[in-house]
Amino acid sequence: MTLVGAASAQPRYAIIDMHMHAEPADAYGPPPQTVCAPYGEWPARDPGKPIGTYLDAFSGHPACAHPVRSERTDAAIRDASLAQLRKHNMLAVLSGPEDRVADWTARAEGRILPAIGDVWPLPSVAQLRAAHRAGHLKVIGEITAQYDGVPPNDPALEPYYTLAEELDIPVGVHVGPGPPGIAYFAAPKMRLRDARATALEDVLVRHPRLRLYVMHAGWPFADDMIALLYAHPQVYVDTGIIDYAFPRAEFHAYLKRLVDAGFARRIMFGSDQMIWPAAIDTAIEGITSAPFLTPAQKRDILHDNAARFLRIEG
Repeated sequence: MTLVGAASAQPRYAIIDMHMHAEPADAYGPPPQTVCAPYGEWPARDPGKPIGTYLDAFSGHPACAHPVRSERTDAAIRDASLAQLRKHNMLAVLSGPEDRVADWTARAEGRILPAIGDVWPLPSVAQLRAAHRAGHLKVIGEITAQYDGVPPNDPALEPYYTLAEELDIPVGVHVGPGPPGIAYFAAPKMRLRDARATALEDVLVRHPRLRLYVMHAGWPFADDMIALLYAHPQVYVDTGIIDYAFPRAEFHAYLKRLVDAGFARRIMFGSDQMIWPAAIDTAIEGITSAPFLTPAQKRDILHDNAARFLRIEG
């Protein structure tokens, strides 16, 4: 499948996931790790205790109604994730190192669009060009430079935006927070001041043909996200992680804010599946259960908006 042209009048896929990861089982510590899908409330940290105490309350042994345990091996994560793609008839943009993504893609029966990202610095422009020639690069992202204190408008990212514009491939940029407390254990340079979608405005003006989507829909700065969507009508968002890990009332309120502002046709589904394939079910339910969405809007978010953005499936 390519990113240009209409594949068919009848869509092949029911859902397009714009935000899936190919991660190792120990990406967040010794497996299994637990995530609440969703969290009902975020645990509080006592700063007088080691950060490990908080992490155990957050993802070791969290108290929640719907805990999801991670798979224990790399192969199990891969196979369970691909099983979810088949179960829901999904196409997924899969991000990670080139070799890992290629392995998943080879087993996915055409259900993956390969992306390279999730690390900073990214591979060199020359390496990405070679990956594109080999068919291993259809999307650049997730660009996670923010975790290293590099905002999305930093000059260090300019070569990658230029390449994406030249190759006419989409770019997905992490804009938003990481896990609670991340500055104290994994990303000491990460700051919320770099999490506002309006930081991308100069990037968009410099690269007017760039196909860019803001991951996590710019949560929690809805005003900034709406301002960017309004001023730059080529921008889309995905719903990654806020649709399965965040309190359902908060996700629905944030989603409704974007819909009410008039942007229902530029919101794309993203599961942000990392090491918890079963959380994809909750992410999808987060869209289908939204009482304020019409059936057409649910279809747009789950499939049609991404198909238009990617220029596939008619």
